[in-house]
Amino acid sequence: MNSEFRQRKSMFDNTWTLSIALASSGVVVSWYFGLAQIDITPIIWALASLAFLQFALNSRQAYIESVARLRTLAMLSHLLGIALLGIAWHLAGGLQQPLFPLFVALPLIASPLILSYWQQQASLGLLLVVLASAVVLSPDTNSFIQARYGIGLVSPDLLPAWIPRSRLAFADVNTSPTFNLALMGTMALFAIALNAVARAIIAALGRMIARSESLQEELRRAQQITADLIFKAPYCEAIVAVGSGRVLHASERFSQLFNVSTSEDGSFLLDVVAFAYPDVIRRLISNGGEEIQGATINGRDVVLRVRASVFDLKDSKVVRVSIENSDDICWRSAVDALEQPAFAVNSHGKVMFLNKAAKAAFGEHAEGARADVLLGSAKNRWWDIAPLESARRIIDLQGRQYLASIRRERIAQSIGDMYFVYLHARTTQNAAAVV
Repeated sequence: MNSEFRQRKSMFDNTWTLSIALASSGVVVSWYFGLAQIDITPIIWALASLAFLQFALNSRQAYIESVARLRTLAMLSHLLGIALLGIAWHLAGGLQQPLFPLFVALPLIASPLILSYWQQQASLGLLLVVLASAVVLSPDTNSFIQARYGIGLVSPDLLPAWIPRSRLAFADVNTSPTFNLALMGTMALFAIALNAVARAIIAALGRMIARSESLQEELRRAQQITADLIFKAPYCEAIVAVGSGRVLHASERFSQLFNVSTSEDGSFLLDVVAFAYPDVIRRLISNGGEEIQGATINGRDVVLRVRASVFDLKDSKVVRVSIENSDDICWRSAVDALEQPAFAVNSHGKVMFLNKAAKAAFGEHAEGARADVLLGSAKNRWWDIAPLESARRIIDLQGRQYLASIRRERIAQSIGDMYFVYLHARTTQNAAAVV
């Protein structure tokens, strides 16, 4: 909060610097080109004093930590600026310089950045006093008000000598009292409206900034949640930048499998995983899809299934890469290459995992069918050899006798026993091996 307030204070100080620079430039240009018959020396002294005093006040803010004290310092600088610019206005011609008060009112635009509501009203009140002083220091306007409205203002002749009188800047310009009153009234309304509009705009901007910060915080939380979800994913996954191939986030299993530290996010995927054909993986990262790839992990050759899904973000593309071990593909290929039928029967008696020879013998519809119905053996649950781990049996399947080599394995408690069956055509040599 302190650093943000200091940034606002800096913007407010810059506004005052701009006001002083504009007022000085206007006075110097008018004097240099002979547009106004004024003595420039006291005006420059007033503006130089204002610049010096504000610099001295602002130099103290580096040693102030409290926001309240910084706001008080800004208020003091603001009131001092309005007072000294008002003096410079009278020295430059007063009512004959009707645009000069705009330089005084300019900092009102930035005052809601740091000043409280009542501080803004106090500074606005001082500005209205400066505008009213132009009427007070005008003898003609005083006489007009006294004659028409019966209101006796303080005569300029009765004011102390140290109060600067408005100078005559243009000898050939003579404005009427009604014009002077209308001018100052309009300027006062303009200052009030400017202060109200500036306060409303800055309040709206504050709400928008707060909303933006809230959305950014929500985005940061969402990004952190996404990173945590990826890290805790039960699979070997990574989020990769499509353009560069860098790993943005990786799951814990990914880091463990490929020996990548969680602090090393940003390394290239192809440097982390030694694929046999990296060009194929590059195309996969760019276009998405699924491939089977050989790779080397810790000096061991493995078969990996790589799945990639590309996502278009607002300003970039990322790809979600999922990697799983698929060494069973090699085992399936070896089983498919066997000439004799081979299949598995699960604990519910359904045929699973048929090789090509088994599919040719029993048909494509055999997978998932009940083994006792499909295979048509005379023995009920002939494949169940429990409690033995392995056994051989002679069975009749579809009118032919086979020597079935059966192996029982416990896959998981929720799955139960799985019986792997290899069928051999019965011969006199293997008949004697039946148990």
